Amino acid sequence: MAVDQETRIRISYRYLRIAPIISVVMLLTAVLIQRSRADCWQTSISAYYFTAAHSAFVATLCAIGVSLIVYKGHSDTEDVILKFAGFFAFIVAMSPTARETVCGPGLPVDYDVMSGTRNTVLAVLITSVVAEATRIVVDRSNTMEPPSFWARVATVIGWFLVTLGVVAFFVRPDQFQASAHSISAVALFLGIIGVVIANARTVPLRSSNPRFRAAYIVIAWTMTLTLVGVILVHLALSGFGHAVIVAEVLLIVEFAVFWGVQTAELWGGDGPDHLLGDAAVVPAHSQS
Repeated sequence: MAVDQETRIRISYRYLRIAPIISVVMLLTAVLIQRSRADCWQTSISAYYFTAAHSAFVATLCAIGVSLIVYKGHSDTEDVILKFAGFFAFIVAMSPTARETVCGPGLPVDYDVMSGTRNTVLAVLITSVVAEATRIVVDRSNTMEPPSFWARVATVIGWFLVTLGVVAFFVRPDQFQASAHSISAVALFLGIIGVVIANARTVPLRSSNPRFRAAYIVIAWTMTLTLVGVILVHLALSGFGHAVIVAEVLLIVEFAVFWGVQTAELWGGDGPDHLLGDAAVVPAHSQS
């Protein structure tokens, strides 16, 4: 059956939209399977890095990282935030949190965390240089408007955090090992909140349905209050050791809800037009 170029692009776009949600389902399913084989919960989703859910944890964050980086947002500010959020997703995956007592089956107790981190994070850094060089070359072939004020602000903040991390990785590897995961996780979630806010600002330009803008505002506030609320609970109830996993699960689910709402908004005929460009008017080619 012949499929024209526009249809292929739209289908690929929709698969890209669905991929992060499916990845989140895989991670949460792996965590639940691990819990079914144990007698307790780990204190954070990140701690499942050291359990039998290890591969699902790393794969999910890498899949989400790729999706965020390659996705073209509706504004230059959103593009910048997505790029850095995707990068931090890789660091969260490759640089684990401190190891705690594992509930159920897990990685060997003699697993060399430092060696694994040095290898994989270095690979991420080298690949990021290649990816950024490729982006610069590709952008030069397109007509680019000067970046907006908020895009410049996001770029400065993002590069500041990345530079600090790179310096720590090479100069203070022990400090990097101790802090990179937590800092990157916070940067990732703050980036996602920023993306939600950016969508709330730009949705009136692409949709006449006010419900989507309202949904983005609610999600942004919910994610922000989740972060603040769990931090306050953790400080007030120091014995509540599972505050982190509560926060992570809520934020992961809230991210999936945002991505799902945005997918619903962009699913129709006007959704991927900002990606299609001239392809939207390319006539179908006959195929055998």
